[in-house]
Amino acid sequence: MEHAKSNVRGTHEHRYAVLNAYHYMLEVANPGSKTALSLDENERFKYFFVSYAAWITGFQEMRKVIAVDGTFLRSKYEGVLLSAVAQDAENHIFLVAFCVVDKECDASYDYFFQNMRSFVDDIDELFIISDRHPSIRKMVSTIYPASHYGCCMRHLGKNIRNNFHNSKVVTHFYKAAKAYDRYEFNDHFNQIRDLVPKAAETLERIGFHTWSRAFFPGNRYNIMTSNIAESVNSIGVELVNSTNRFVPSIEKDISKYVNAGNKLLAHQIDNYKFSVTGHSDVATVNLQRRTCTCRILDLDKIPCPHTMAALRAQYGANFGNQIYEYSFPYYSVEKYIMAYCEEIHPVPPEDSWIVPLDVIEREIPLPYIDQRKPGRRRYKRRRGVGESFPTRKNKCSVCRDFSHKRTTCPNRNAP
Repeated sequence: MEHAKSNVRGTHEHRYAVLNAYHYMLEVANPGSKTALSLDENERFKYFFVSYAAWITGFQEMRKVIAVDGTFLRSKYEGVLLSAVAQDAENHIFLVAFCVVDKECDASYDYFFQNMRSFVDDIDELFIISDRHPSIRKMVSTIYPASHYGCCMRHLGKNIRNNFHNSKVVTHFYKAAKAYDRYEFNDHFNQIRDLVPKAAETLERIGFHTWSRAFFPGNRYNIMTSNIAESVNSIGVELVNSTNRFVPSIEKDISKYVNAGNKLLAHQIDNYKFSVTGHSDVATVNLQRRTCTCRILDLDKIPCPHTMAALRAQYGANFGNQIYEYSFPYYSVEKYIMAYCEEIHPVPPEDSWIVPLDVIEREIPLPYIDQRKPGRRRYKRRRGVGESFPTRKNKCSVCRDFSHKRTTCPNRNAP
């Protein structure tokens, strides 16, 4: 298999040798892209960062939420692929940048974020989500101090399941994390505290603001995990000829909220301020500040059922158009199409490259190979806050003692 790959794609040695020339041709084929190639003190390959101009342009039209993660490379020379991805309005994956590094550590993430900082601004609107790797959190606080950091709900839920072995706690955790209202959050979190107090203590130590939607200070929208698994498909072609103003998934939510709002009663209590009642539920909507006490309008940036009832009472016949005025423009079809308007041009075949002599003559030496053991090297890292869960002790199934197991129990053959 290795020989077949070498015949089709070329050897690792050759690809490293022409990496500098490939780096040059990538920028020629895609002007405006951000690329960076870094070597170590021995002039051997260390880091390679890439963000195409199409990605940089497209991200400007999207919600400012980025998921950062790393995955091991299984090639001969190993390494780790760091990636930063966003979600478009239809919740499809949109790559922002990637970087090949030697391992996940402070130095590699510092290099990654420093290069990304040149086109992703450090603003209060930006939210960076990860699996709580300590290096990511450290570098975000240093390079993106004005932005907000949060942990992946799925990774945290998996840790709780593996370490506390209580499915009810996991269920209440997910409901608490997704809750818009703090009263609903407290209800589920109190259930966690009653079931497994140590799990509640762990979640409190991590910080509600990093994993809970109700306590998060910035614009997290409905993006609660870093597990962005959807792929970009042909929906862009369909949207060009669509009569909808927003993408289909948001239009579906709007339709659902309009139907729910039709069953509610809105009473005006001040200019642009309404009290909305229905089904023993009471909410206060402020159209001027664009807030609702249920917090769906505040966090997801689309009118909730309470807001729909208030808009109908305020604007009457013009109610339908006002729905889009009170929704975030990132959900519009126009923004969606603009995000994908730029093209990514592949680097031409190697035999057609036109590269300056000083670039083509600079061959990149191969990185060092760890020969201590076969397979992928595993780097032991220090656990972050919230990952120091108590270890589970074995218990004898005969006498229920923790000092031994069933096969060595002195009471095993007792009558």
